[in-house]
Amino acid sequence: MKLMNAWVWLCAAVVALAGGAEAGLFSSLTNFISDSWASLTGTTARSPRKAKMVKHKDGVQVVDFSQGGLPKVVMGGRVMDLVNGIQFDDILQDTPDEIRPPGAVVFFNSSDPVCMKKYTQMGWERMAESKMPARERLFAARYDVYSAPRRPWYKFTPEMDLEARLGVKSCPELVFIPRKCNGLTEWCSRGEDPEQPGVELVGCENFKEQCTGFKSWDGKGSMKDWLLKNIEAEGEPEITSFLKTYEATGRWIRARDTTSADNHLRNMYLSQAFPAFTKYGFEAIPIPKELNDWLLKFHADNEKYRKTEYWNSDSTQMSFHETVTTFIDMDRARSERARMANKYVKPLVEKWSGVKDLELTSFYGMREYPDGAILKNHVDRIDTHVLSVTFSVIKGDPEKSEKHPWPLEVVQWTGDHVRYSHPAGTMILYESSKLPHGRPYRNKGGIHVGCFCHFKPMHMHGTDAAKWDEIVRTARRNQNDHTQWSNYRSQPSVEPKLPVYSKIVYGQGSSWSGAEKQGKDEEDDDDGNMFSAKFENRADREMEVYWESDDGSVVHQGSLGEGSNFVIKTFPFHKFFFAEKGSDKPVPGGYMTMDKGRNLYQYKTKK
Repeated sequence: MKLMNAWVWLCAAVVALAGGAEAGLFSSLTNFISDSWASLTGTTARSPRKAKMVKHKDGVQVVDFSQGGLPKVVMGGRVMDLVNGIQFDDILQDTPDEIRPPGAVVFFNSSDPVCMKKYTQMGWERMAESKMPARERLFAARYDVYSAPRRPWYKFTPEMDLEARLGVKSCPELVFIPRKCNGLTEWCSRGEDPEQPGVELVGCENFKEQCTGFKSWDGKGSMKDWLLKNIEAEGEPEITSFLKTYEATGRWIRARDTTSADNHLRNMYLSQAFPAFTKYGFEAIPIPKELNDWLLKFHADNEKYRKTEYWNSDSTQMSFHETVTTFIDMDRARSERARMANKYVKPLVEKWSGVKDLELTSFYGMREYPDGAILKNHVDRIDTHVLSVTFSVIKGDPEKSEKHPWPLEVVQWTGDHVRYSHPAGTMILYESSKLPHGRPYRNKGGIHVGCFCHFKPMHMHGTDAAKWDEIVRTARRNQNDHTQWSNYRSQPSVEPKLPVYSKIVYGQGSSWSGAEKQGKDEEDDDDGNMFSAKFENRADREMEVYWESDDGSVVHQGSLGEGSNFVIKTFPFHKFFFAEKGSDKPVPGGYMTMDKGRNLYQYKTKK
């Protein structure tokens, strides 16, 4: 009966949507139907089978090892879909040792009917939702051994192979992860890239596994009782006084889970559908002497203005919750900063990329990374951070940094993870909106002082605005097409009778409102995915703002006079656009899809 009702509902939805659906809406329509049916029946929809249509610069080749037609990655539910071993490590790193709960991961094979039948009979999702303790007491996940190596466009290294890392032999198999597993897996080196002196190839069999003491359920007796016994044996996690309760801790961890999961999808799917401009995606060169001298002088002259750099608590790109970064704001020399960027940096980036008429969108820093800092691999904003430069300005302890360099890691167009040590006085040019980049391991070389410069092609909002709008839409749609959202259901948090607070106040100084939500129903939390987006009119005339639904219908959000703005509560992947006064059609360059990592949306084109 439930399936019959679901079928009737979907038929009605198809009729309603198809009435206004034209060719351009067909993809959204089929995607909507697929996800809706999967949600109603408790299954996972499949991603598109069509090849990725991305046009790179002439002569530039980018590998793509991915396959289509795989199950979509489910986001938002109690059981997390792990896409690879890197995400597993990141999730463990996101919670400090004292606070981290144990974990349970079920391994299955979506291409094996026998395994899938057994997996369904396990009822893992239902058990995690209704029989297991809440997120602050248990990290619950699943891992599709078939899809994991077939999802990424880049090479699938042994460090990513979580099935092999945890010794999984049967299908399905439940593995219990002890609290001591911290995610700090040490990748192994394959030596120098023969085509790029100074660039190290990483990712091979001889890596150092960080997780020990894991165990598999033998299939005998009650799976629930076995899990609960192991959870109890691990002891109760501590609480940071910043969060105060288990309930707030659970919300905090969940928000961070969502951020990290989204980051991995961006690295795989947003990156995959964005064009490339250069042979490898990055290049290291010396900082021009005049610019380097200015950067060093700025740092020396403004050290007295150093301040703590505060981050949102659900941000996981930086390890701020454990290792605080400091900041010397280059806004103190705003005009000179822009002059130096346009005089010395812009010509180098234009020559390297072959993209002329770049527009400076940001030159910020200086950020000071202390020992212990981690910067996870990520891609930048695809609308403004298209071509970028990261500067190594100062190494606080040159001798220590030489012994323990903190290299920049990127995933280049060959699909290899590579590292460059990035000594002081060098700058790395990179395609930041496509090239996954970061420093995803602890800094052990003393203070690293860096700053960042970002550019976009000027024609993105000029003659080729419509083309660039479509590029951005295609990239975001590619991520959306591989994602399925699920409702979060869980047992309520149970506060410890004798709570133990961690000696270190983890998260202190970051922005977090989750602790204020105690006592509210889960429905009031909107799964932690709602965020505030500011729309600002920087044009020379009044503009309209519209929301566009998946079926192409539009809803007027308000009018914006010249220089005015308003804030709307929205969700990732919702679509909005700017329109001329009295029109409900998007202007060139005015179309946008919501990105949780971005809060400001501006329209600047003047008539």
